[in-house]
Amino acid sequence: MSYFITNDCGKNQYEKVGEIRTQSTLHPAFIGLIFLSFCMIFIILSLWNIDNTINPKNNTYVFYLKSKHSLLHTVSNKFLSFGLDTSLLRDIKNLPIKNNKFINLAQYLAPAYIRIGGTSADCLYFNQTIISEKAINPVDGQDITNFTINEKDFENLYNFSIKSKLRMIFDLNVLIRNINGSWNDINAKNIISFAKNKNMKIDWQLGNGYSESLLVGPEVNHVGDINRIGEHYAKTFLENDKNSINYVTWHQYYLNGKEAQLIDFINISIFNYLPKQIKSMQEAIQSSGKIIPMWLSETSTAYGGGAPELSNRFVAGFLWLDKLGYSASAGLNTVIRQSLFGGNYAMIGPDLIPNPDWWVSVIYKQFVSEKVLKLSSTSFDYLRLYAHCTPEKSWINKIVAITIYGINLYKYSINVTIQGIPISHKNSKVFLYALTSNNLQSRDIKINGEVLKLQSNGSLPLFQPIILESTQLITLPSYSMIFIVIHGAYVPACHT
Repeated sequence: MSYFITNDCGKNQYEKVGEIRTQSTLHPAFIGLIFLSFCMIFIILSLWNIDNTINPKNNTYVFYLKSKHSLLHTVSNKFLSFGLDTSLLRDIKNLPIKNNKFINLAQYLAPAYIRIGGTSADCLYFNQTIISEKAINPVDGQDITNFTINEKDFENLYNFSIKSKLRMIFDLNVLIRNINGSWNDINAKNIISFAKNKNMKIDWQLGNGYSESLLVGPEVNHVGDINRIGEHYAKTFLENDKNSINYVTWHQYYLNGKEAQLIDFINISIFNYLPKQIKSMQEAIQSSGKIIPMWLSETSTAYGGGAPELSNRFVAGFLWLDKLGYSASAGLNTVIRQSLFGGNYAMIGPDLIPNPDWWVSVIYKQFVSEKVLKLSSTSFDYLRLYAHCTPEKSWINKIVAITIYGINLYKYSINVTIQGIPISHKNSKVFLYALTSNNLQSRDIKINGEVLKLQSNGSLPLFQPIILESTQLITLPSYSMIFIVIHGAYVPACHT
């Protein structure tokens, strides 16, 4: 099925069949010969290409699992995390952090970090009366007026994280400055002291943390720009840092939300931007002489709040799932999605109905563990697959498993085979979960043809697989995200 062309040609060709009058002076035998010729041509063409939605070259794509190798990486058990933009705290009364449905939806994504951060973090004052004139960012039109939250607001945020079984990260205001330009950390100390006195377990971005918390930074932007300003800033920061941070953090977006178009979300050159950025940041860290792992601490498809009717639709899932796969394979410790709620890139809509990326994330949490395996292929463009050990909670009858997941951006179905998998059980089966939609810009997402919806009590539906024998080819639908769980596959590295 093409998502871009609606073929209406010939849809009314039989409407007036009763009015047709055929007049012919041709010999009946000649007419019969012509008819027979057309039938033969039709049969030949049908055999040549039975279905133009199927791989026209009938190729089988081969991937090879390095099953005897050690783990490629082990990422955080909170690898897939997400944020709430600090700008939402300007109107915190309308943020649904006390809503049980919202808490339930967030809980399905645990364990995870929830980062309270963004541009407005540098406008936020804690428990302090301020007088500030209205200010607008000239670049994106965002409100950058200073504002304040009180102790009760902060407690409500923390309680939401606890009820949702999440670990809260709070982005501190680094633009409160002394006359000499140095950071005035008094307000940061006040909020940290308040949290400590309340026995809150919180991690911090920048500023001064206490010993039981993580401290991450420096929140680098513009990674991959021609002038390498982001990488230079990270290198300079690390050269002057006295081992205060646990992880190097940086932001990553593919597109400008105001300019992005549908075609950008399935354009391979856009997908290839992330690997270049990761490599560039890795080189910057190495050149600083430090060995510190990385976080993508704020990331989505498009900056500026996301692209309307794109960043929160089915098509956005391709960039999201590929980002998770590639980031894990490159050794990034954590990826924080912007955002759980608010903006055009939200995982949960203002109606508290999950958007497709929420479902992709829930399924990822179900079938993908933090243990990363090496999967190789001669092709890595429109078909992009990754391998992890399967979490024990998703084993069947205690039979071990591995998970292959990724995206098929071809406009036709393709066949895949995974080689190098040691099968340890005679009843080994392959469970295929294919995520598709009738329209790339739909809010609906299907798993093996069934629209995903929460049950009436708010619980998850059963994810019904297509069950295959371990020797069968695996057929992946066009424009699909896929999770392939191979039950009975024993990879020693998964059990060390």
